[in-house]
Amino acid sequence: MLQYAAGLTQIQQEKYKEATYNFSVALTKDPKNPEIYFARAFSRGSMEEYSGAISDLTKAIRLDSTNADYYFYRGYFKSKLGNDKGAIKDFSKSIIRYPYYGETYYNRGINLMHLGLIDDACLDFKTAIELGDTLSLKYQRSLCK
Repeated sequence: MLQYAAGLTQIQQEKYKEATYNFSVALTKDPKNPEIYFARAFSRGSMEEYSGAISDLTKAIRLDSTNADYYFYRGYFKSKLGNDKGAIKDFSKSIIRYPYYGETYYNRGINLMHLGLIDDACLDFKTAIELGDTLSLKYQRSLCK
C-alpha cells in the first residue's frame, strides 16, 4: 500500500507528522492491519503524542495479541505518561511473548523502582544485564545489594 510505504520512509526521515497522516490514510483502506496501527503509534510517540500512540497500540493488540513489540511500546508510552502500573503490566505481557529482550526488563525495572519495589526492580536489572543490556548496570550498582 502506497501510503503505508510512504509513512515508513517518512519515519526514517524523522517526518513524523507526515508519516502519521499517511498511516491514517492507509488505515481508511485497511483498518484491520495491526502493523499500520503500530507504525502510526511509533510516529505519534515520536512527536510525544503518547495518548494517541497508546490508543493505536491498543487497537493493534486487539487485532494481534501475540506481538511482543506492541506491548513493549504501549508500556513505554504509558511510562512516559507516568502510568507505572500500566507500564509494568504491558512490559510483563511483552516478556511473556518474548523473554529475550533485555530492554523490556530494564524498562520494567525502572517502573518497579518508581513504585518502590526495589527487590523486584533489581531482579529485572539483573536479567536485563544477563541479556546484554548495559543501561541496567548503573542501577544495579547503585540500588541493588
